[in-house]
Amino acid sequence: MPADDTCHFERFLKLPRDKAFALLVDTLSEWWGPVSGNAHLQDAALEPHPGGVCYENTAENGHLVWGTVLSIARPLYIRLAWQVTSDGQAIRDSAAASRVMIALREAAGGTRLELTHSDFIRHGEDAASSFEAASGGNGWPARLDRLQAAALKTRS
Repeated sequence: MPADDTCHFERFLKLPRDKAFALLVDTLSEWWGPVSGNAHLQDAALEPHPGGVCYENTAENGHLVWGTVLSIARPLYIRLAWQVTSDGQAIRDSAAASRVMIALREAAGGTRLELTHSDFIRHGEDAASSFEAASGGNGWPARLDRLQAAALKTRS
Protein backbone atom coordinates (compact mmCIF):
# COMPACT_ATOMS: atom_id res chain seq x y z
CA MET A 1 0.00 0.00 0.00
CA PRO A 2 1.38 3.47 -0.85
CA ALA A 3 2.56 5.58 2.07
CA ASP A 4 -0.23 8.13 1.54
CA ASP A 5 -2.93 5.40 1.35
CA THR A 6 -5.02 7.37 -1.15
CA CYS A 7 -6.31 6.53 -4.61
CA HIS A 8 -7.54 9.20 -7.00
CA PHE A 9 -9.56 8.87 -10.20
CA GLU A 10 -11.07 11.28 -12.71
CA ARG A 11 -13.66 10.87 -15.42
CA PHE A 12 -15.28 13.26 -17.85
CA LEU A 13 -19.08 12.95 -18.04
CA LYS A 14 -20.79 14.47 -21.08
CA LEU A 15 -23.60 15.88 -18.96
CA PRO A 16 -24.21 19.21 -17.24
CA ARG A 17 -23.13 19.06 -13.58
CA ASP A 18 -26.66 18.87 -12.15
CA LYS A 19 -27.55 15.92 -14.41
CA ALA A 20 -24.21 14.20 -13.70
CA PHE A 21 -24.82 14.55 -9.97
CA ALA A 22 -28.35 13.17 -10.33
CA LEU A 23 -27.02 10.15 -12.25
CA LEU A 24 -24.28 9.61 -9.66
CA VAL A 25 -26.53 9.85 -6.61
CA ASP A 26 -30.19 9.40 -7.55
CA THR A 27 -29.95 6.49 -10.00
CA LEU A 28 -27.15 4.41 -8.52
CA SER A 29 -28.55 1.07 -9.68
CA GLU A 30 -28.23 2.18 -13.33
CA TRP A 31 -24.43 2.09 -13.18
CA TRP A 32 -23.17 0.74 -9.86
CA GLY A 33 -22.61 -3.02 -10.06
CA PRO A 34 -22.27 -5.09 -6.88
CA VAL A 35 -19.68 -4.35 -4.19
CA SER A 36 -19.94 -7.94 -3.03
CA GLY A 37 -17.93 -9.73 -5.70
CA ASN A 38 -19.62 -11.51 -8.59
CA ALA A 39 -23.13 -11.28 -7.19
CA HIS A 40 -26.05 -10.31 -9.43
CA LEU A 41 -27.17 -6.79 -8.50
CA GLN A 42 -30.92 -6.42 -8.03
CA ASP A 43 -30.95 -2.90 -6.65
CA ALA A 44 -28.58 -0.24 -5.33
CA ALA A 45 -29.40 3.11 -3.80
CA LEU A 46 -27.98 6.00 -1.89
CA GLU A 47 -30.00 8.09 0.55
CA PRO A 48 -28.80 11.61 -0.39
CA HIS A 49 -28.61 13.26 3.04
CA PRO A 50 -26.07 13.24 5.88
CA GLY A 51 -26.47 9.96 7.75
CA GLY A 52 -28.16 8.32 4.76
CA VAL A 53 -27.00 4.84 3.85
CA CYS A 54 -25.61 3.45 0.63
CA TYR A 55 -26.68 -0.10 -0.06
CA GLU A 56 -27.15 -2.85 -2.58
CA ASN A 57 -29.38 -5.90 -2.81
CA THR A 58 -28.23 -9.09 -4.52
CA ALA A 59 -29.86 -12.51 -4.77
CA GLU A 60 -26.66 -14.14 -3.51
CA ASN A 61 -25.80 -11.87 -0.58
CA GLY A 62 -29.04 -10.10 0.31
CA HIS A 63 -28.95 -6.54 1.65
CA LEU A 64 -25.50 -4.97 2.16
CA VAL A 65 -25.04 -1.49 3.57
CA TRP A 66 -21.65 -0.42 2.27
CA GLY A 67 -21.56 3.25 3.19
CA THR A 68 -22.88 6.24 5.05
CA VAL A 69 -23.26 9.75 3.62
CA LEU A 70 -21.07 12.05 5.72
CA SER A 71 -21.85 15.25 3.81
CA ILE A 72 -23.45 16.27 0.55
CA ALA A 73 -23.85 19.54 -1.36
CA ARG A 74 -25.86 19.06 -4.54
CA PRO A 75 -24.47 19.30 -7.27
CA LEU A 76 -20.95 19.93 -5.94
CA TYR A 77 -19.89 16.87 -3.95
CA ILE A 78 -20.74 13.88 -1.80
CA ARG A 79 -18.51 12.46 0.93
CA LEU A 80 -18.97 8.88 2.16
CA ALA A 81 -17.73 6.50 4.81
CA TRP A 82 -16.73 3.35 2.85
CA GLN A 83 -18.01 0.60 5.13
CA VAL A 84 -17.06 -2.57 3.30
CA THR A 85 -14.00 -4.80 3.56
CA SER A 86 -11.90 -6.04 0.68
CA ASP A 87 -13.95 -9.27 0.59
CA GLY A 88 -17.34 -7.52 0.58
CA GLN A 89 -18.21 -7.74 4.28
CA ALA A 90 -19.94 -4.84 6.03
CA ILE A 91 -18.12 -2.59 8.51
CA ARG A 92 -20.83 -1.52 10.93
CA ASP A 93 -19.02 1.46 12.47
CA SER A 94 -18.57 4.38 10.06
CA ALA A 95 -15.70 5.66 12.24
CA ALA A 96 -13.76 2.48 11.31
CA ALA A 97 -14.29 3.01 7.57
CA SER A 98 -12.22 4.69 4.89
CA ARG A 99 -13.43 7.88 3.22
CA VAL A 100 -14.60 8.62 -0.32
CA MET A 101 -14.94 12.16 -1.67
CA ILE A 102 -16.58 12.66 -5.06
CA ALA A 103 -16.47 16.20 -6.42
CA LEU A 104 -18.08 17.40 -9.64
CA ARG A 105 -16.68 20.41 -11.47
CA GLU A 106 -18.11 22.16 -14.49
CA ALA A 107 -16.02 21.66 -17.61
CA ALA A 108 -16.40 22.59 -21.26
CA GLY A 109 -19.00 20.22 -22.72
CA GLY A 110 -19.77 18.44 -19.48
CA THR A 111 -18.58 17.66 -15.97
CA ARG A 112 -15.24 16.59 -14.51
CA LEU A 113 -15.76 13.99 -11.75
CA GLU A 114 -12.92 13.65 -9.25
CA LEU A 115 -12.99 10.74 -6.80
CA THR A 116 -10.56 10.41 -3.91
CA HIS A 117 -10.64 7.34 -1.66
CA SER A 118 -8.48 7.74 1.45
CA ASP A 119 -7.90 6.72 5.06
CA PHE A 120 -7.61 3.00 4.34
CA ILE A 121 -5.66 2.74 7.58
CA ARG A 122 -9.06 2.81 9.32
CA HIS A 123 -9.64 -0.70 7.92
CA GLY A 124 -6.94 -2.04 10.24
CA GLU A 125 -5.41 -5.34 9.10
CA ASP A 126 -7.54 -5.18 5.93
CA ALA A 127 -6.09 -1.77 4.90
CA ALA A 128 -3.74 -2.97 2.16
CA SER A 129 -6.29 -5.41 0.71
CA SER A 130 -9.01 -2.74 0.80
CA PHE A 131 -6.72 -0.29 -1.00
CA GLU A 132 -5.98 -2.90 -3.68
CA ALA A 133 -9.69 -3.75 -4.08
CA ALA A 134 -10.68 -0.08 -4.44
CA SER A 135 -7.87 0.95 -6.77
CA GLY A 136 -7.73 -2.25 -8.86
CA GLY A 137 -9.46 -2.89 -12.15
CA ASN A 138 -12.65 -4.27 -10.54
CA GLY A 139 -12.86 -1.39 -8.03
CA TRP A 140 -13.35 2.30 -8.74
CA PRO A 141 -12.00 2.16 -12.31
CA ALA A 142 -14.74 -0.31 -13.35
CA ARG A 143 -17.47 1.58 -11.47
CA LEU A 144 -16.47 4.91 -12.95
CA ASP A 145 -16.30 3.41 -16.43
CA ARG A 146 -19.90 2.20 -15.97
CA LEU A 147 -20.92 5.67 -14.73
CA GLN A 148 -19.29 7.25 -17.78
CA ALA A 149 -21.13 4.82 -20.09
CA ALA A 150 -24.43 5.53 -18.31
CA ALA A 151 -23.84 9.27 -18.80
CA LEU A 152 -23.51 8.70 -22.56
CA LYS A 153 -26.82 6.77 -22.59
CA THR A 154 -28.49 9.54 -20.54
CA ARG A 155 -27.54 12.11 -23.16
CA SER A 156 -29.26 10.27 -25.98
